[in-house]
Formats: sequence, structure tokens, C-alpha cells
Amino acid sequence: EAGYKEAKIYQNGKIIDGLGEGICQISSTLYNAVILANLDVTERFNHQFITSYVKPGRDATVAYGSKDLKFKNNRTYPIRIDVYVSNGMATVDIYGIKENDEKEVSIEVETISTIPYETKYITDSSFSSGEEKLKQRGANGVVVNSFKIIKENGNIISKELLSKDTYKPLERIVAKAVY
Repeated sequence: EAGYKEAKIYQNGKIIDGLGEGICQISSTLYNAVILANLDVTERFNHQFITSYVKPGRDATVAYGSKDLKFKNNRTYPIRIDVYVSNGMATVDIYGIKENDEKEVSIEVETISTIPYETKYITDSSFSSGEEKLKQRGANGVVVNSFKIIKENGNIISKELLSKDTYKPLERIVAKAVY
């Protein structure tokens, strides 16, 4: 109703100002609630880079016409989903009728490897000799495995691989004087 707001987004390996940021925070919060409610995820994509609002392996990106978050209610009865945002925090609550075989569900993420970022130097003719300025902080990428853990009476009864995700490193960009 209020239109999209301008915010920082990822594009071509850089952080730039763009429109529409924030929808992935909602889809990521919904994804975590769906897993913890023990529903079946049928489609989910991770972001290209690590997000600031959820740990790697726990995000769900959406892009109109190409990437979506889809899940199926595998319960006996309908569910209700409440979503609200307050003070910059997104919350998703999933309600349903308690079933006889309810289990405790958690999410575990294991880091498989780290991908170090690289530094790119660009020249700026307006700088004095020897002057440098950080244009973009670098961030390492990672490869993670995410698991859904199901417990009964405190004992693990299953550990299901949800996804193996790769997040690219975000290059560090430094502007310096032309020599």
C-alpha cells in the first residue's frame, strides 16, 4: 500500500541502493516457522550472499517469477499463519490442532567450509596521492549443511538434511588515488 522503500540490496556482487528489500526477511522468517512446525518445504532457495537478519542455511530468498518459497501442510487439519512486523522485527506464528504424534523440532546448521573474500582496488582521480577509502567491507562466504532434528522425549529420532547451501564471499572494495 505504501509502495516499496529504498534499501541496501545485493547486485552483481556489490551492495547498492535498490527497491523492494525486506520481503526476503519475511520469507526467511516464514521458512524457519514452517520447519519448526514440522511442515514439508517443497521449494526454497538460499541467498547469493549471507544475510544480516538470519544465519546461513536458515534463509529463503524470493524473486518474482523465478524463486519462491513453497511448503505443504502435511498435517491432518488446516493451519493458520499469522505474520506481523513490529520495531523492525518480523514474527511468524503457525497455529494448528495438536496431533497425537507431536515431536520436538529444531534446526541445526553445520559449517562445511569458509570461502575467503578478496580485495579489489579501484582508482579515483579525485584522491590525493596515497589516499585510500574503503567503499565496501568484505565478507567471507560459507558452505553449510542445514538439518531438521526431530526429538521425542529428549532423544533424537531423526536428523534430516534440509539443504546444502553455498554463500559467495562479498569482495572488499578500496578506492585509491591514481598514480
